[in-house]
Amino acid sequence: MPSGKTDLPEGVEDCGAFQRKFWVAQRVASVLFALILIGCLFGALGRGGYLSRTLVTSELGVLDFPALTRWNAPDDLVVTFSPSAEDRVFFVDGRFFEAFSVEGTDPPKKATLVKDGLTGYVFSSDPSKPTRVTFRLQTQMPGLRTAAFGIDGEVAERTTFVFP
Repeated sequence: MPSGKTDLPEGVEDCGAFQRKFWVAQRVASVLFALILIGCLFGALGRGGYLSRTLVTSELGVLDFPALTRWNAPDDLVVTFSPSAEDRVFFVDGRFFEAFSVEGTDPPKKATLVKDGLTGYVFSSDPSKPTRVTFRLQTQMPGLRTAAFGIDGEVAERTTFVFP
């Protein structure tokens, strides 16, 4: 009876095909788990790491904002204004407030204004050194959130992903 199969005892089924599929599933799951761990190390799933923040640099200053954050978690947006003898304004649009609530600023803002549908936070600036302002934020809704914000007239759309 050389049929290429080994004879199995009575009542035992040949599950070789199932076993091979199960091994493939195990290998795929192991690779996915390894990719998730590597992503975590680089900050792909929350605060900390290379991928979790975005820096935008211009002549007017630097924006450091969260590219990835968690829902109902505090986070910071840091604006560093270039030295200037005039007050500086950080502008945000209404979509920003759908994604984040501003819990406070450090140092406190000098004034708030509305211009062309944008909300502006006015801060005193130092002509001899950069001025650093930290916005303490609380995330409002999970998902991919796009909003326009920037310094003085340089306002552009930026995207943040808020994990549930």
